[in-house]
Amino acid sequence: MSDLRDWLRGRNLEQYADAFEANDIDLDILPDLDDHDLEQLGLSLGNRRRLLKAIAGRNIAASPISGQDKAPSPGKASSAAGAPGSGDAERRQVSVMFADMVGSTALSAKIDPELLGGLIRRYQDAVAGAIGRYGGFVAKFMGDGVLAYFGFPRAFEDAAERAVRAAIGILSEVGAIELPDGTRVQTRIGIATGLVVVGEIIGTGSAQERTIVGETPNLAARLQALASADCILISESTQKLLGGLFELTHTGEHELKGFSRPVPAWRVCGEASVESRFAAIRARRLPLVGRAHEMGLLRERWHLARQGDGQIVTVTGEAGIGKSRVIEALQQELAADAHARINLQCSPYHSDSALYPVIQYLNRVAGLAPADPSDVRTEKLRALLGARHVADPAALPLLAELLSIPLAEAAPAASPAQRKAATLALIVEIMTRTSDSDPVLTVLEDAHWIDATTIELMTRLADSIARARLLVVVSARPDFTPPWLSRPHATLITLGRLGRPECVQVVASVAAAHGLTADTIAAIIAKTDGVPLFVEELTRSVMESAGEDSVPATLKDSLMARLDRLGGAREVAQIAAVIGRQFTFALLEAVAGKDNDELEDMLAKLVAAGIVFPEERGLERSFNFKHALVRDAAYESLLLMRRREWHGRVGFALERFGDVAAKEPELLAYHFGEAEQLALACDYRMRAGNQAVSRSAYVEAIAHFTAGLKLAETMPAQDGLRRQVEFWLKLGAASVVAHGMQSAEAEAAYTKAGEIGEQIGDSTASFQAKWGLWINATSGAKRPSRATAPASWCRSRNSQAIASCCWKPIIASFQRHIFVATSAAR
Repeated sequence: MSDLRDWLRGRNLEQYADAFEANDIDLDILPDLDDHDLEQLGLSLGNRRRLLKAIAGRNIAASPISGQDKAPSPGKASSAAGAPGSGDAERRQVSVMFADMVGSTALSAKIDPELLGGLIRRYQDAVAGAIGRYGGFVAKFMGDGVLAYFGFPRAFEDAAERAVRAAIGILSEVGAIELPDGTRVQTRIGIATGLVVVGEIIGTGSAQERTIVGETPNLAARLQALASADCILISESTQKLLGGLFELTHTGEHELKGFSRPVPAWRVCGEASVESRFAAIRARRLPLVGRAHEMGLLRERWHLARQGDGQIVTVTGEAGIGKSRVIEALQQELAADAHARINLQCSPYHSDSALYPVIQYLNRVAGLAPADPSDVRTEKLRALLGARHVADPAALPLLAELLSIPLAEAAPAASPAQRKAATLALIVEIMTRTSDSDPVLTVLEDAHWIDATTIELMTRLADSIARARLLVVVSARPDFTPPWLSRPHATLITLGRLGRPECVQVVASVAAAHGLTADTIAAIIAKTDGVPLFVEELTRSVMESAGEDSVPATLKDSLMARLDRLGGAREVAQIAAVIGRQFTFALLEAVAGKDNDELEDMLAKLVAAGIVFPEERGLERSFNFKHALVRDAAYESLLLMRRREWHGRVGFALERFGDVAAKEPELLAYHFGEAEQLALACDYRMRAGNQAVSRSAYVEAIAHFTAGLKLAETMPAQDGLRRQVEFWLKLGAASVVAHGMQSAEAEAAYTKAGEIGEQIGDSTASFQAKWGLWINATSGAKRPSRATAPASWCRSRNSQAIASCCWKPIIASFQRHIFVATSAAR
């Protein structure tokens, strides 16, 4: 979307580019936006008017930009169910912000209402501008209060961080607004993160808004009310997601209205000074597992660099695969060696800020503090150049200009292009001169967020280190293509997923003090697909949530961000997630209700995005979700009502696939059960149990009958009790074989069947239950006979008719069961 960003930049409105991109707004649909849309995107009143004038004056063409997926703008309904920005609500993890102007009520009694209105508009503009710069969504203006979401309508992998950065920006911008008495405007802010139901559009016209339901917005509102002037308070869930990126102070636990227990809160004191995002976020260190080959390559390249044969290594891999962990392990190994380090950290918020990683590095290495006066900062720069033996008189003015330090000495007259070239050459010289005394390890992290000028700098550096004692290690995600790979001293390392033994080691490292069962460990490994971060976070989540293996809160934002980038194809991902991790094209087509070409196009997008991958099964086309947790995130984003609807459609579609209903009745039972089509679910559970019995798979049969029984217990009494009797009788017979004669399980099943049979007046079921109790109590494998049955049963009313109806099937059934049991005993 660089065209849109460039257009906004030309009108001094670039601060809103992130908000436009977060809502999939391109140049082609700008003419369709109205004042309400722009207000929802966070634009101030004045900037809304400027933008609308600019749009009208330019008469932007309405042809779509190639390759962009557009979503409806906020506040407008869409017919695409489930697409971001649509009127359909969904379950999301969202960071909610409440910001409120301090003292506005008292101020209203002191100044004219017209002046107060203008002041509040300036306040709202400042707040909305800061929110928009970090991709937030202004949901509602409430007088001098502002409600905003981070993570909806588009998810970000760092939504909580964005919310806090926006809050810090709000304090700075609001503090610049002067009140009539000469004081400055103050604000208080509360932020909370958690699961909400968000997105349903209510109201019409200018009263239209998106609802948000859940504990999270209430908590954010309470924290805002608790905060003092110019204070940002965050919830515990938000604090956990931030790691060490910010300086936080625990303010204790607070009694908040509407919350049954005291709620902990943290005050944001400012941004922490960190060299590595990984080190800040991943504070808990685990041993490096399964990267022996990659570490060997890095050691070898370091050995070459120490000998004066400079090297550049690019480590690539998907998010969470362990790129930063490998680099950290290398740094730990080299700690005992005499060497210098240069750490450059790219930022997702500064991918259009020229040389941002270098500027942050120079500020750190020169020891520049924000409070330093200009002359002190200048002397520190001069000392840095002296330590690097840089004698060029133009160096100081160039660095001062780069770091925005006023300088009395003017730089030599040159064009902007010449100054840029000279600045890049100077930075390369500073970095290579560092290696004059000791070898240097230079690390550039997260190059997928790199700005264009830093790419140019790194390419120059790569061309300058062939004879330097310098190793450059760059980490990036797969979509980054390094321009220096063709150099003879360049190496590419692509990290793959861990194998099962390595995953077991990671689980063991995380859960060292917890005794996880083998089944739990197997479930964790199955869901995490060899991605170390997924393994680590899901293991922690399972330990903290008493065995539940839903998507961890620490991963929800990043997984949903992947799905939101799909545009309209996200709905297909959600439907496929309902079907399961594996799904066939034929079934997806039957369920989704889309034409073949549209479905093919959307599946192609899912494959291209790495969400699913195709798998050939003979003549049947099928697909797999690449990550089980991505499938879970797509599934969990659906409202419960929508899940039930899709499960029902899957079940009915499977009924039309006759071979599936016959071969896998348990699959239909699952989908109808989730759809709350209880009668159908019970029928298919019964089929699945009977099929297992026919195959002598009695343990599986018991599982199916038990699942069916639980469904029957939730049904209306008349039909439910009848079905319960049937399942209890089936459980009794299967338990005799699975657990042996005189088993407590069989006795309990037949006893319960008898009680319900008596309750509903089913004499046949009651007789079967009593007969089962007697058979279970009889030791050995002797064939039961009517003559040896308790006389009281046979004398009961209608006993002859009962025996006539059920004698033969009972005898045949127990003969078969007893034969199997005695054969197994031998």
